Amino acid sequence: MDYKMEELLPIVTKLAQKYAGWESTSITYERAQILMEGVLYCLEEYRNQSPDTLALRDISAEKQYETGAEWVLKKTGCIREMYNELSVSFQDYGVKCLRDTVRLGIPEFLKRYDVKFCPQDTVITLDYPVLTDLSGRRGADAVYHYLRSVFLEQKFLRNFDSGYVREILEKYNPRYGDLYVNICEIALVNIFGHVILHKPLQETGFAEEEYGRLQEHFQTGALEDTTELLRQIIAETVRTSRNDDAELVEYLCGNAENMATWIMQAAESGRMDRIFLL
Repeated sequence: MDYKMEELLPIVTKLAQKYAGWESTSITYERAQILMEGVLYCLEEYRNQSPDTLALRDISAEKQYETGAEWVLKKTGCIREMYNELSVSFQDYGVKCLRDTVRLGIPEFLKRYDVKFCPQDTVITLDYPVLTDLSGRRGADAVYHYLRSVFLEQKFLRNFDSGYVREILEKYNPRYGDLYVNICEIALVNIFGHVILHKPLQETGFAEEEYGRLQEHFQTGALEDTTELLRQIIAETVRTSRNDDAELVEYLCGNAENMATWIMQAAESGRMDRIFLL
């Protein structure tokens, strides 16, 4: 829904008065723009949370803003709670960008985030790449979905010995600690190779004959078939270890097509050893 300027200006004016200590004439044009963006951000939050868009017509823009601002504040509280829970058992597996983003970035966000006057500011750079598409998300909304992604990854990776995960990453690149890579993506593709060969994960390492079988399998398949098979294996892997965690399955399957493309490109180039690592 589009909002008329006469609906928004009273909200921005009240915010400007609070920001400037009830002397709204002292704020700059740039600050007024930031406040307007913040108002629109909270309105967007309200619209995203409202099940019936048509019902917005019966609620004033100011009320929508106030409710949206309350939801942004609540989401900030959820970020704090999730971070506190995550911190108890968090492992970075030697990946510096993951460690820095979670251990340093999230506390910095919680310290600096201005939920009242600049809720649209994400504050920090979310450097570690997750499997969730965060494009178009800002502020607490972006950080919440980002941290939720990391939370789900940690839940999945805890099914494996940390040394095993680190060894996979080491095989991927001895300098993996300095790379901006997603841990789950690398581990999942490796697990995929074991499942295709009916090879237990405990039997680490792939023989040349096994690489040949994998290459033959993926050279003859279609991208759509490989993607669907990968989704099925992810679901079964989670079901076995996590009692059918639907949220985790959805998250891990979110980048299945990209992983399938990665596999098939390796098959075409005859370098299965670059993705099936351990």
